[in-house]
Amino acid sequence: LANLLGSLLIMFEKPFRVGHWIKLGDTEGIVESIGFRSTRIRTFYNSLVSIPSNTLVNSTVDNMHMRTYRRVRTTLLISYDTPADTVEAFIEGIKQLVLDSPHTRKDRYRIRLDDFSDFGLQILVNFFLDVANTKAEQVERQQILMGILKLAESMDIQFATPALMPVPEAPQNT
Repeated sequence: LANLLGSLLIMFEKPFRVGHWIKLGDTEGIVESIGFRSTRIRTFYNSLVSIPSNTLVNSTVDNMHMRTYRRVRTTLLISYDTPADTVEAFIEGIKQLVLDSPHTRKDRYRIRLDDFSDFGLQILVNFFLDVANTKAEQVERQQILMGILKLAESMDIQFATPALMPVPEAPQNT
């Protein structure tokens, strides 16, 4: 009975529809069907999860499909050898890439020197895309990230990577 009432609430309130990307606890995926007893979600591992309607009604459902903007957040790690003036110019260049894109939110972005790590300078890149779907999000995200890569190349900025130290072989007993 609880599942039937839950399914009726889902059908009337419509917090999500078939085809929407939702998150519910540890479950995340695309809604494949909404039934009286349960809702089926196809996860990004391609498994099918059935969630009882009563569980859905009593849980927090994050409908990713209904986002107005899509957040992009990454941290760039650049070499400590980069001069401070070059770091500032690089940050300004990234800001300009975000502002020049027709698909970014202009009032909420953050690009800044964020921290000093063991391996390099951390630059936070955080902005929002105004796109209709995941495919467009991936295309626009790549456009801006490629722009950042080209900007770094043009400014001769090296991305830092953690150094892997070879482990010396133990002497062999003879």
